Parts: sequence; structure tokens; C-alpha cells
Amino acid sequence: MLKKIVDIAHDMLMIDLKESDIAIDFTCGSGNDSKFLCDHVKYVYSYDIQEDALNEAKELLKDYQNISFFYKSHYTFDEDVSRFDKGIFNLGYYPKGDKTITTNGIEVVETLKKACECLNSNGKIIVVCYPGFEAGMNESILVENYLKELSSKQFDVYSFKLLNRKNAPYIIGIEKH
Repeated sequence: MLKKIVDIAHDMLMIDLKESDIAIDFTCGSGNDSKFLCDHVKYVYSYDIQEDALNEAKELLKDYQNISFFYKSHYTFDEDVSRFDKGIFNLGYYPKGDKTITTNGIEVVETLKKACECLNSNGKIIVVCYPGFEAGMNESILVENYLKELSSKQFDVYSFKLLNRKNAPYIIGIEKH
């Protein structure tokens, strides 16, 4: 039995992860990705636009000192972080919240453009896409169309998909040379 997609995303982040790394959780949600990162890196910056999600994450991570939470869009991350080593986007919606509030493909692409510039050499960004609903499908297409055009001289971009499950969640990895 295959692991859950988020656990696979964490496994991918673990490759070459260093305790000295600075990380960004671009889509905090319940805080599970932030907790994973806090357990393995020096410092985490975590973003979400939903106060309920951030409150849940803050409760989960109340004993952690190596994280800052931001109640704002991930698009603004560069106001707080100039360079980073690892990042994760877990797209879609906050499962415990209003499912009509979703990440926005255009904003995600614009954030990825800035993130790729701020990503340190040998850094990595993992994007978990959820094409199983209309907004998620449209977002996945926008993200893929942008990332497949990144220079192969500067980045490796790859995906992990279950080919025999239509519209299953999948992972896109970005590694900077």
C-alpha cells in the first residue's frame, strides 16, 4: 500500500534536508507540514489566509519556538523572507473549513515565480496538487504550465503521479541547481 501523498511529499523534502535550513510552508492549513518542517529545520515561516486554520496550527505548534505564523497570502512571503532552502505548497482547500475558499492558481504561479528567485542553490520546493475538483484541476494546469518552462540549466522539475487513478493528488518537485 502506497503512503499518503503528503507523507510522500515529506519524504521528498527529507532528501538533503539540513538542520540549518530555512523553510516556508506557503499554505499552513492545520499546520501538519509546518510541524514536519519544524522538527527538521532551523526555522519555518508559515502562511495562511484563514484565521481558523492558523489558530489550529498555532495550537498544534504551541511548544515550538522555531516558527513564525503569518495571517496573509503566501504571495507576500518576500516581505518576511529574502532567501530560503525548502518550501511546500499543499494546494486546494482547508479540509475543516469553507471548501469554497481555495488556493488560486494565478496567485500560486506568481508566488512560485518569486519563490524560485528566492530559493537558495540546492534548495527544493514541493507542490502538492489536487486536481479532483474544478478549481484544483485548473490550478494544477496553471502550475504545471508555468513550471515546465523553467530553465533546465537552473532547475530540475519533476512529478510523482498515480497513473491509474484519475485526478488523484500528485506532487511536483522543483530543485534549484
